[in-house]
Amino acid sequence: MSTCLSTFAPDQSVQEITDSLKMHGGVILQNLAPTDLLDEVYKEVQEQVPKAAQKSTTALWPEGNRTVGALAAVSPIFAEELLIHPKVLEIADAMLLPKRTMAFESVDDNSNAARADHASVDDGLWAITENEHKSTQVIWKASESERGPNCDHYNLGSSVMLEVRKGNENQVLHRENAIYQPYIGYIPKMREFVVSVMWAATDFTKANGATRLVPESHTWPEDRVAQESEIAQAVMPKGSAVLWLSRTLHGAGKSSISERRTGFFHSFIPDWLRQEENQYLSIPPEIAEKLSDRAKQVIGYSSSRSLGWVKGRAKENLLIEGSGAPI
Repeated sequence: MSTCLSTFAPDQSVQEITDSLKMHGGVILQNLAPTDLLDEVYKEVQEQVPKAAQKSTTALWPEGNRTVGALAAVSPIFAEELLIHPKVLEIADAMLLPKRTMAFESVDDNSNAARADHASVDDGLWAITENEHKSTQVIWKASESERGPNCDHYNLGSSVMLEVRKGNENQVLHRENAIYQPYIGYIPKMREFVVSVMWAATDFTKANGATRLVPESHTWPEDRVAQESEIAQAVMPKGSAVLWLSRTLHGAGKSSISERRTGFFHSFIPDWLRQEENQYLSIPPEIAEKLSDRAKQVIGYSSSRSLGWVKGRAKENLLIEGSGAPI
C-alpha cells in the first residue's frame, strides 16, 4: 500500500481521477483554482464573520483552531466558483451517480428534457400489478435498481472553513460515514454516498497541518487501526483540492509553525440522505435566491419526484412557483 496520494492536473480526465479515487480513497487535484480566488473567499469570510464567532471548542476541532460554517452563505464566491466547480461536479457525478449529471446540464424546470426525465423516472424499476379485484399495487424491482442511478441529484452536506493553528495535536482520524452510523452501517460494495472536498486556501504542508488521509482505508474493516506508516498527508499548493470518500480515514494534521493552514471544506451526498448541516437555516431563501440555479440546486433548493417537494413550487427551483409535487 502506498502512503502517497495520487496527484492530478486540472486537465486530466475524470476517468483517470475517479479510477484512482475508487482505488485509493483519496486524490489531489493540483492548482485547480486561481490563488487570488481563494484569497477573495477568505476575505469575504473574514468580513462577514467576527473572530470571536470563529472559535471552536469541540473534541473534533479543538480550541485554538478556527471554524466557520455555512460558507455558501458567507461567501457567494465560494458558492459559485468552488462549490460548483465543473471539475469537482464531474467527479461527484461519476461517484454518486445522479439520474442527471450536474456538471454541465442546465437547470431548467420548464425544459422538455426536465419534464421527460421526471416523467420516465421509473426506468423499468417499478411495475403496477392488479389483484383479483382489480385493485392496483406498486411493485419495486430491487434487482434492477442495482444497475440504475444512485440518486435523482446530490446536495451539499456541509460547507465549513477549517483553519489549523499552531499548538494542537493531530485531529482524530475519522470517516465521514460516521455521521450516519449506526443507521447506515458498513456494507461491502455499497454504492458511494459521500464525496468530500477540501480546498487549500493556503499552501498545505506537513509543517502547517496538511490534511492526513489513509490510502485504501475505505476498503478496511471498521476495527482496523491505521499505523503511522500508513498515513499520508495532502501536501499541495494553494488553489489545489483534495477529495476523499465516505469510508476514507482522515483528519487535520498538527501545525508546528505560526502561519495558518486554511481549508474550505464541503461534501456532497445523495438527495435521499439528511444533510449534515441544516442548509435552510444556514442559507435561507433570501440569500439562496441571489445565487445561480446550479448553486441553489446543490444547496438543496430543488426536489426529486418524491423527496423534498413543495406543492405549487418548481422542482428544479423551489423558490419559484411551478408544478412538480406528487399531489
